[in-house]
Parts: sequence; C-alpha cells; structure tokens
Amino acid sequence: MGEAKPPEDWPGLVAERDGVGYDATKITNVAEALREIMKPINGGGYGEHQGSIQDLSINGSLSDVRTQLRSIDRNQGTESFATTLETAHREFLDVYEDVLENFSTAIALVEAGAGTYRVTDIVNQGV
Repeated sequence: MGEAKPPEDWPGLVAERDGVGYDATKITNVAEALREIMKPINGGGYGEHQGSIQDLSINGSLSDVRTQLRSIDRNQGTESFATTLETAHREFLDVYEDVLENFSTAIALVEAGAGTYRVTDIVNQGV
C-alpha cells in the first residue's frame, strides 16, 4: 500500500509558486501564545487552575473514596477497587505529564524554527 500524496496543485506545496512566506516574529509570537495557554495546565498554585497537573494530582486522587473503601472490614472487593483507583490515578498522571512534556517540546520546536528563519533573513540581507 503506497503513501497517500496530496494533489500536485495543493496550496503551499511549492513555496515559489504559491507565494508561501514566513515571518519569524509571527512564529515567535505563536510559540509565546502557546506557552501562555499552557501555563494554567502546567501548574501554578494549588486550587488556582482547575485541570492543572497539581490540581489533578491532589483532587483527582479520590483519596477520600479510597479511604472510605478501605475502612470496610473484611471485604477484598473494596480493597481491590481502592487499589485500582490508586493505580489508575498514578498512570493517568504519568500520561498527563508526558503530554505536557511533548507540548513543551513542540513549542520549543516552533520557537527554534522562528530562530532559523530569523538567521536565514539576516544571511539573505547580507548577500
């Protein structure tokens, strides 16, 4: 099975033909805007940002539920369920941290691309 390819006249495929340009400042601004959007998700003070990694770490643990489940004597099912909740919370936090790290990497790559375009502009102006 071959790799799918866009049509030859797909806009943006040929920079010269399609008038594709770039603006290093705008690209930098995009990276900064993404970084600002990520701030509440990446953290901040406890309780300040719902959905942040800290908020999820504390409020998503269901520790009260787990404590209640474990308080029921001689019931293996509730202990297993409490352990499952704990494991699921830990694994979800791991995935969330991976997503945040990957997002930060993507932002850094956008920023690096802007720097590359900026250097290219400087070199081209010197020619």
